[in-house]
Amino acid sequence: MKKFYFILGIIILVWIIILGVLTWQKNSEDKSISQAKIQANNYLNYKFDSAEFNKLKRSDKNDIYYYAADGKRYIFPAPEIYKSWFEKIQISDIQEYDLNKFYETPLGGNVTFRPGSLITTPSLYDVYSVIKNGQIKKINQNLLSTLYGEKWKDKTYSIPEFYFSQYQIIEKPINTYSDFPNIPAQININQDKGLK
Repeated sequence: MKKFYFILGIIILVWIIILGVLTWQKNSEDKSISQAKIQANNYLNYKFDSAEFNKLKRSDKNDIYYYAADGKRYIFPAPEIYKSWFEKIQISDIQEYDLNKFYETPLGGNVTFRPGSLITTPSLYDVYSVIKNGQIKKINQNLLSTLYGEKWKDKTYSIPEFYFSQYQIIEKPINTYSDFPNIPAQININQDKGLK
């Protein structure tokens, strides 16, 4: 009889340990999902600083430039990149500069997509999340509806391969919610490029 109670006690103990591990795993996963949702919401609810508007200038051909803290101008090479930063500002509202004024300021390079943006290119099935300053990671598409909503495809920018090739793919993909990067609630192009 003692042997029976001993075995029963062992079985109960094993079940308690298994339930404890499963509960811990679920709580850990819930926490990871919650943290990832906060980061995605930082991207989705982004409001640019109004002072940033004054750093934008456009040419008579509607090329848009950002005048950065390093004294250089950075061009938005595609309308989608501009929208990721300033979606609510019409291009026609940006002050037009004379070409000679543009040439007085050296060209620093391209503006890249805002961190948290989802991008792809027609020849690839994969979707990438922008991390910072042109660095991107492939993201598991099973995570996207939870983080960006059911219409996440409408929030994904498809860009030509020429522009896509200018981005640096970070090898470790975003396969789980805990892999999702930190996205600042407020960021500007100077900060994204590490310029002061």
